[in-house]
Amino acid sequence: MTQPLVSVIIPCYAQARFLPEALSSLRAQTYQQREVLVVDDGSPDDVAAAIASYPEVIFLRQEHLGLSAARNRALAAARGELVVCLDADDRLLPHALAIGAQALAERPECGFVFGFRSLIDAAGRPIPEVFERFQGPFEFASLLRQNVIGPPVVVMFRRAVLDAVGGFSLRQHHAEDYELYLRLARTHAWACHGELIAEYRQHDANMSLNSRGMLTGNLRALADQEAWIGGDLLLRRALAAGRRNAWLMHDAAPRLDRLGQEIRARRWLAAIRLAVPFFVRYPRLFLSAVARRLRRGSMPPPS
Repeated sequence: MTQPLVSVIIPCYAQARFLPEALSSLRAQTYQQREVLVVDDGSPDDVAAAIASYPEVIFLRQEHLGLSAARNRALAAARGELVVCLDADDRLLPHALAIGAQALAERPECGFVFGFRSLIDAAGRPIPEVFERFQGPFEFASLLRQNVIGPPVVVMFRRAVLDAVGGFSLRQHHAEDYELYLRLARTHAWACHGELIAEYRQHDANMSLNSRGMLTGNLRALADQEAWIGGDLLLRRALAAGRRNAWLMHDAAPRLDRLGQEIRARRWLAAIRLAVPFFVRYPRLFLSAVARRLRRGSMPPPS
C-alpha cells in the first residue's frame, strides 16, 4: 500500500536560530512520504537564511498574524493526508512520523493520535523530569478536565478533520492547540499510541511561560465549549474541573514557584508580599506547601 503523505507545518517567529535543528530532525525521519512547510510569520530574524541549506522546504511568508494564522496558512498550502505541527524550536525523533502514520492506519475511527515528549533546554540538552503519562479514557470529558495531550508536536492529525473544523482558531492567542483538541474531540475519536516521539524545548521565549496568557487562553478555550455541552451534567462537572485545573496550573503553580524562590533566597519581605495573596486565594494549597517546607527544609517547586 502507498504510504500517505505527511505534511509537517512549522510556523516561525523569532526562533530562526532553532529552525535548522527542527529541519534536521525531519531529514532524519524513517518515514519518507513527507513534505515540510515553513511559514515566516513576519519574523524579526532571518528565517530564509535559516532554511537555506534545506531546499526541500516549501517556504511561505506572511505579515505577523500569530501562531494560529501561520499554521492555517501552511495548512491551506499543504497536500498531505496527514498533518503534524512542529514548532520551530522543537525536534522530532527519527521514528515519529512512521509511528503516527501507523497508529492512524490501525485506528481508522480516530481523527488524531498522540504520543509523548521529553524536555530539552535551549542548548538541546535533556532536562530530567517526572512525567506522568496519560493512560485514558480518551474521551471529551478527559480533555475538558485538563490538556492531557500536551504540545502539538506530539500529535498527528488527519487532514480531513482539520479541514472540517476550520483549522486553528484565530480567536486564541494562547492554548491554540488545546482549543483545537477540544473541538476535534467533541465529534472524533482520539487515542494515544504510547511512544516517545518528540523533544520539547524549554527556554526563555516559550509562550507557555506567559502564565497570564496561558490562563486566559485555557479559560477561553473552555468557555467556548459551554454551548456545545449544554445541560449535560457529567460534562459540566468536567468543565468545572478544567477551570479549577487551569487556575492551579497557570496561576497557583507560578505563584508557588516565585514564593519558593524568595524563601530560598531569604528575601523575607518579598516572600511575605507573595504569601499573603497566595494564602487568600489558595488557602489549602498554601498550608500544604508550608507543611512540605517544614518536612523538607525548603519550599519545593510546583508539581
